[in-house]
Amino acid sequence: MKNFKIISVALILLSMASCSKNDEEPVTKQEAFIGSMGAKFVDEATYNSFEKADINELSLKIKGLNAQSANKALPSTYTISGSVVGDQGSEGSCTAWATAYAAFSILEYNFRGITQPRSPEYVYNQTKLGNECNSGSLISVALNLLKNEGACSFAEMPHDNTQCSIQPTTAQKTAANSHKLVKWSTVSNSNIYGLKNVISMNIPVIIAITLDEEFKNLNITGWILKKRSGKILGAHSLCVIGYDDNKQAFKVQNSWGASWGNNGYFWIDYDLFKNTSSGGDRLVNESYIAFVQ
Repeated sequence: MKNFKIISVALILLSMASCSKNDEEPVTKQEAFIGSMGAKFVDEATYNSFEKADINELSLKIKGLNAQSANKALPSTYTISGSVVGDQGSEGSCTAWATAYAAFSILEYNFRGITQPRSPEYVYNQTKLGNECNSGSLISVALNLLKNEGACSFAEMPHDNTQCSIQPTTAQKTAANSHKLVKWSTVSNSNIYGLKNVISMNIPVIIAITLDEEFKNLNITGWILKKRSGKILGAHSLCVIGYDDNKQAFKVQNSWGASWGNNGYFWIDYDLFKNTSSGGDRLVNESYIAFVQ
């Protein structure tokens, strides 16, 4: 009996030591996957020369309310219908995915009733700034192509990592001709109410961001990006398709496949989104909206 008590006490002490040791050990979690990027920024003077969106005029046209009245009536959460996540693979084609595949497809779905997504390959192959398939591109150039030429459907010119230099055929250009943007403009990323108003009109916001190592921690922060930190990894184009005041964040569609993030989406904190400082805390470098009517 005495030996049994000694063994029992020893086991309890061993268990306590084991628990204490585990509590002290750091919990490691696999870093979030970082996919291909490819955004390029225009210089500040060029960006400032682009037409700026008049949200008040837009609100009057679509909602019949001025921006101030519309802001007061905004729902606390909103997600635009019609978004389908894709995967740019190893191409540097994020700009084409954000503009053509995401934003333009969403606009056509909501304002024209068209369900076939537009081809990012059609846009990327004509706008990339280099010969390699990891070459980047400018959002403004992609939007101009969509305005002047349009884009055929994804089915008519599928995505292919190895065919980034093949130009559209006559048939593909003809198909694109009936799917054009009417216009595009920049929009202030510091006007949170204005951005929420635009999104609630089913108009997505296309952004170009500076992507750094903080992205690797997104799976730890509930896929909400709240700050910038660490080494800059590149520049990335994305499409904002919703917002949630409970999260105090915008919902963003990425182009790294549906297995990444929250089914292909993540969130950017309002305060981080609106930061326009010239220092290292700024995330959003460019923001645009486009129209199909």
